[in-house]
Amino acid sequence: MRFLEVRLSDYRNIQLQAVAVEGQDAFVVGPNGQGKTNLLEALSLVTALRSFRTSQNRTLVRWSGGGEARLFFRLEHENLGPTELELAFKHGSKQVWLDGEKVKRLGEVLGRFPTVPFSSQDIQLLRGAPQARRQFLDLAIAAVDATYLEHLRRFHQALKERNRCLKERQAEAVRTAFEPTLAEHAAAVVRLRKQAMQQLSQHLAEAYQTIATEDEAPELRYLPNVDAEDPYSFLQLWKEHLERDRVMESTQRGPHRDDFSLRLFDRRAREYGSEGQQRGLVLSLRLAQARWFQERTGVQPVILADDILGELDPKRRAGFWQALMPHTQVIASGTELPRAEQSRPWKIWQVAGGVFEPQIS
Repeated sequence: MRFLEVRLSDYRNIQLQAVAVEGQDAFVVGPNGQGKTNLLEALSLVTALRSFRTSQNRTLVRWSGGGEARLFFRLEHENLGPTELELAFKHGSKQVWLDGEKVKRLGEVLGRFPTVPFSSQDIQLLRGAPQARRQFLDLAIAAVDATYLEHLRRFHQALKERNRCLKERQAEAVRTAFEPTLAEHAAAVVRLRKQAMQQLSQHLAEAYQTIATEDEAPELRYLPNVDAEDPYSFLQLWKEHLERDRVMESTQRGPHRDDFSLRLFDRRAREYGSEGQQRGLVLSLRLAQARWFQERTGVQPVILADDILGELDPKRRAGFWQALMPHTQVIASGTELPRAEQSRPWKIWQVAGGVFEPQIS
């Protein structure tokens, strides 16, 4: 897949702009706070209709605008050919049009337009709290598997009802009415997460080998919160922990508390990896996501790289560019023009105050 053009209206700090990349690699350069990340974020929305920076749609709308952000994309797609996609975001709502036709079920477009955003904040996938890792995993799987998204949605709906019953001291018959549904979807979520982790771990090892050039036994390890894989096991688990759940007024065990770890030499990289190793692992995780997307969908993702390589040594920077799949469109940003090892045929755009101007060579 390749972006040909994006037009943004009342999006973040961007009032009205058109950026025509025409399927080429593009590099957006400018000081911090001018709109570089906003552009890459806008491009990433085509994948899961969710920002990699926030879960609040209202923050996507320009504060002094008309209350609605509009995004229009022209793309070249392996399966769909020339395609137009339009998104509209308001507080609490989103709408999608595909080739001029309004999409009634948003799930129909999830994952059809794969992008993979790389951000300096990705280091929190290794160093941060489990919630960020679960969100990464959920968004990655949902982008290629609509059934996962449905299982996850129904799991959280049933979890919310069970927690309400615990908090309000509802009768046992009321609480247990939700538990079979909760257990069914909990088991499905765990099964699909385990499969995804195995596949992503293989791709991560291959990508890291290119970046690091040394065998450091990289591994992505799924850490389920409980040892339960079928609905019956989950029902028994919640029965055994019912008293604690009542005291805490919420469900304490289940896939909503899962985690994963990034490891080198069978040790947690969070504690034992160097700065370069940690950043190389996180880059490899995103590269693994891109390769997995293509493997699952047959569509080559667009790489969105937001000022990510400045803290890497030259060897790892060069390894990152070598690890990219051939013919991948890359749209990147930085406060300085690309380094020598990033010798791609860049189309340079300069940004200031939310205004994008092509650099005339």
